[in-house]
Amino acid sequence: MPPFFVPILAFILWALAVLYYFPVLKLGLNLSDQVLAPHLFVSCLILILAWALSGPMTAAILSFLAAVFAIYLVLGSKEPALFLQLFIYAVLFVFMVYYLYGIQKRTNDKKILREKLVEEITLSEEGSRKKDLLKKALEEKIERLLNLQSFSEGLREGRDLQEVGRKIVTEIYQVLGNADQCALYLVDEARQELSLVASAKPEGEVIKEKEGSLFDQWVMKRSQAILVEDSENDFRFPKEALEDAAHHRSLCASPLITENKVLGVVRASSGVPNTFSTDDLRLLDIFSSLGAVTLRNILLYQKTEELAIRDSLTGLYLNRYFQERLSEEIRRAHFGQSAFSLLLIDLDFFKRYNDDYGHAAGDMVLRNVTAIISKCVQPVGFVARYGGEEFVVLLPSKGKRAAMNAAEKIRAEIEKARFLVRRVEGRVTVSIGVTAFPQGGRTREELIWAVDKNLYEAKSGGRNRVCGSI
Repeated sequence: MPPFFVPILAFILWALAVLYYFPVLKLGLNLSDQVLAPHLFVSCLILILAWALSGPMTAAILSFLAAVFAIYLVLGSKEPALFLQLFIYAVLFVFMVYYLYGIQKRTNDKKILREKLVEEITLSEEGSRKKDLLKKALEEKIERLLNLQSFSEGLREGRDLQEVGRKIVTEIYQVLGNADQCALYLVDEARQELSLVASAKPEGEVIKEKEGSLFDQWVMKRSQAILVEDSENDFRFPKEALEDAAHHRSLCASPLITENKVLGVVRASSGVPNTFSTDDLRLLDIFSSLGAVTLRNILLYQKTEELAIRDSLTGLYLNRYFQERLSEEIRRAHFGQSAFSLLLIDLDFFKRYNDDYGHAAGDMVLRNVTAIISKCVQPVGFVARYGGEEFVVLLPSKGKRAAMNAAEKIRAEIEKARFLVRRVEGRVTVSIGVTAFPQGGRTREELIWAVDKNLYEAKSGGRNRVCGSI
């Protein structure tokens, strides 16, 4: 029931009760002032209270009806006293409307103030939540930066590719937390293929892709990171090519790039689709950038070290490194009471070969002879370039008889080999001196003197022969 229904109904009942005594409805009766005045007073008082409880809008409607009805009564009853009552009721009505208006205004002000306060509290709580979220995000970023700094410092201390690779994949595996496995591959510059360096995985699991998966090769060739949410629904890779990589349902991989060159690929993968997000890929990019610098430095250091101990033409170890290795072998032989042998090889008339065909042809012959010697003494022999056209071979755990057989094999293979130089078939021969520890000596100087002496005998005896008394 609407709130204004009660006072309007009360007004209508009051009007009907008054009209009951009015001569228009009840002909032949005179209006009784003694009955009508108290009745009007009590009825109007009840009506005013109803106005007070109904609100200003209902009071306005009822005031209009009351005014019309009062005028009608005045005209019909010809009672001047009703004008005074009408004036009193009008004053009371104005006062009540004003009072109600004040209450309504205060109520509205309180309501507006309350809504404003609620809005401010809501905005304050929202701002507080945002600040808490920003604070938490900032703390996570600070913690992550500190972890990255610690990780970077730990990488700088590494001097070995496998050690640094294990640190990188272990850190990524722990930070991501949702990867089944993490692998790091480096690019073989000669073959332009990937090679597994380190991996992090659950115990007992084996990484079969030693040369990288389809996804790793994609990253290497395009030099860009990749995020695969579900490999079975990825248009970049045909389904038939994913049969061997079915366990990589989702993955993220990033190239290791330094100086605009792909050094390798680091990849995190999972057998569950939609495991990784763009944030994981962004984090993987950071780790790969930090790792690439360290790995590049290690590779450069190894290459520099390799250049310091290897001959650039033949790829064999230099004489200086051979001397160090010989000293180590002597100490090992003294400690273990074991034997080893030395071969000193010299190309016969090599100067004449250079004069006839040029130094380029001579370099080609040296490389071919190096390949033959290395092949004949594999896998235990240590071969070094001793001088211009001289080579030295260290045979650990080999006695003099085995060394003589190896030397004869080298001599025969080189004599049999043919070299095409400027469409002319050429051949070379070698003279070889052999000695062994401890028969030939117990120190480095004694062994070198003995093997050099036997080489001199082989050259003096006509060349293309092996000398070294057993």
